[in-house]
Amino acid sequence: MRLVSKTIFSAMSFFMVASCTKLDETDVLYDQVTTDQFFKTDREFLSAVGAAYTNLYGYRGSFVNVNEVTSDEIVVPTRGADWGDGGHWVRLKLHTYKPTDSEINGAWNNLYAGISTCNRLISTLEPVGTDQSKAYIAELKVLRAIYYYWLLDTYGNVPLSIDFKNTTPPPNSTRQQIYDFIEKEILDNVSQLPKSGPNDQATYGRVNYYTGYAALAKLYLNAGIYTGTAQWDKAISACDTIINSGKYSLTANYKDNFVKENTGASEFIWAIPYDQVHAKGFNLDMQTLHQESQRTYNVTAQPWNGFASVQEFYQSYIDPTQNPGPQGSVVGLDPKGTPTTGTLDKRLSNFLVGPQYDATGKRLMDGAVDATDPDGPQLTFTPYINELQPGAWRQSGARIGKWEFYNGMTDNMSNDFAIFRYADFLLVKAEAVARKNNNWNHPIALALVNQIRTQHGGVAPFATMDDKSFLAERGREMFDEAYRRQDMIRFDNYNSSFRFHPADADKHVNILPIPEAQINSNPNLKQNPGY
Repeated sequence: MRLVSKTIFSAMSFFMVASCTKLDETDVLYDQVTTDQFFKTDREFLSAVGAAYTNLYGYRGSFVNVNEVTSDEIVVPTRGADWGDGGHWVRLKLHTYKPTDSEINGAWNNLYAGISTCNRLISTLEPVGTDQSKAYIAELKVLRAIYYYWLLDTYGNVPLSIDFKNTTPPPNSTRQQIYDFIEKEILDNVSQLPKSGPNDQATYGRVNYYTGYAALAKLYLNAGIYTGTAQWDKAISACDTIINSGKYSLTANYKDNFVKENTGASEFIWAIPYDQVHAKGFNLDMQTLHQESQRTYNVTAQPWNGFASVQEFYQSYIDPTQNPGPQGSVVGLDPKGTPTTGTLDKRLSNFLVGPQYDATGKRLMDGAVDATDPDGPQLTFTPYINELQPGAWRQSGARIGKWEFYNGMTDNMSNDFAIFRYADFLLVKAEAVARKNNNWNHPIALALVNQIRTQHGGVAPFATMDDKSFLAERGREMFDEAYRRQDMIRFDNYNSSFRFHPADADKHVNILPIPEAQINSNPNLKQNPGY
């Protein structure tokens, strides 16, 4: 797996530099040369096209946050003076978000900035007219369609803008119109993309043929939500294109997808190659770790002690009905939700819980411990969180440990982040098969789920399955990979009551409001219903 390693950064420094400096190299470039002088080699094309990927480094920011904190997976409790932030983290959890909330606007800005760059580059490359330029245009169009897929899912009725020279502010398009555009754009261009695998240095981090079909599989899986018409056969076919390619396979160990040196993991259909120096933006260590955890990993900056998992979601990895499995057993769940009986799923490694120590093995102490916290000053992460606001205990909450924390981390991590991962599409196919046949125990669906459950989870296969057990299994596998909000909506429980979230009075919250700042700057936009 490490054959690719971080040598990819020298091969693709065109967008690593852009990410690091936030400068658009092409803005300088096109002031000095014309297209007939410049676009002659792959390196010259890549130095331009790489700018379209720069915004992906913000993916682990507002976009992931609005799709995870709104779900039953992750919570950002207000810990006294910390994480109040005008109440927007609490509003995400309560589904009372507002058009003025910063995360709502941040995700929108990031996605449309990516689209704008794609539009500009397509406009620049079209006059070149070579087979080489046409291939890069196809890549940009598929990337742009994926940006629109994220907008379609998150905001619904978004404006469609694909002509860089047209400066007229566009009105909202319907979800059906955006859906149709995405499908056609990918199908029209995907055949021109390389059929490369996860260890191909030349295309790692870029959209390829299988990235396009992964996006289509996601589009079709949720088609009933977007358009009112299910597309299970299309979803199955798109997944089969990936599965039957032979390019991808489940990693032997689940954690191999998330370690620091994970470039080229066998499951990576499309990944963001983060680097703490050259490609910043992955700051999970800052978001979730306690301030004292700085001494555990010798982090060069002090963490912020915020993001944690919801107790019931953490507990979903513990099956009290099974005999002890290969990961051992515990003896029950105490009132705080600490495991004490049941079989442990290997994917419980997604979390940090229990007593915390510094790098030398000495017990960490929290000098600012809450007076009401029964654990006292010895730093202990507990799944139980006493309240959402305003006084959540500083030590409460299972912390997100899915991506490996390592000695000497900075405020940006070097773990690559998979946007599309092979295991996900085994689950997409399983769900589409089950829904098409109205049978969660369909042999194909059951076999696909059990392949992941036994290999990644290390627990006994399901003898039978229903929609609830499937969604729980999907959650255990895909935790914090930006799909839980979408999954909960598709399974019709996003609006139900769960920890820290009362049942929603109306389903208008299933799409986010269009940010007020965007409506103020574009008089042709209309707000989504209910906001």
